[in-house]
Amino acid sequence: MKTENKNIHSGHRQRLTDLVTNAGIDNVSSIQSVEFFLTYIFPRGDVNPLAHRLLDKFENFANIVDASVAELCSVKGISKQSAQKIKMFAEMIYLYSSSKLSSKTNLKNSGEFLDILEDMLRFQTSENLFIFAFNHNLALIGKRRFDLNLVREVGISPYQLYDFVSSTKASYLIVSHNHPGGKALPSADDHDAVLYIEQLLKNLDCKLIDSFIVGKDGIYSEKQSSYARIFATTDQITNIANQ
Repeated sequence: MKTENKNIHSGHRQRLTDLVTNAGIDNVSSIQSVEFFLTYIFPRGDVNPLAHRLLDKFENFANIVDASVAELCSVKGISKQSAQKIKMFAEMIYLYSSSKLSSKTNLKNSGEFLDILEDMLRFQTSENLFIFAFNHNLALIGKRRFDLNLVREVGISPYQLYDFVSSTKASYLIVSHNHPGGKALPSADDHDAVLYIEQLLKNLDCKLIDSFIVGKDGIYSEKQSSYARIFATTDQITNIANQ
């Protein structure tokens, strides 16, 4: 019996990999996509039943990745270590998007920079604040990431900002943060934060170009007081497809 079971699952992972590779991750079922993801978390064994249990509890892949370690551990077959690995997937996506930022990134191509902001922040479930440094040619030369909750509690100290500007030798800065699940429209605190940073920069040979907010509806430019990019909703995409 054990031999029969072994034969049933023999080569299954390779067949699944071939299917995803040939068809594309968007063109396989939810079960197959989650099962394929789990093969990276669990080097061996049949993860199909676990994929079913995760989808039964969390409904979709995004909810699985966004779930807390405690929530993931409540599912049979998920240990603390495997839950932590699942949680780190979102960080790997951030690393991938962040790695696109290079010295070749230039504000003269503003669309490219907005693309990167969208990749980095649109689907983040926690609030993050970034400060980007640019040289006099508007080429990206550095970035720094902050926990926005901590920033709200203690603020960005003048030392932190001065250290970032001096270490990068920045001529210009851009600030960006996200509103997870909310609209990109700025709050009064957001406005105050921009004024605070501009005040600090008066003592340095550096200028704040803009502050961008990434929300579920688009990317808002505080300097322009308007949306720099509006994201299409599922309904809008459906309407366009039906026209």
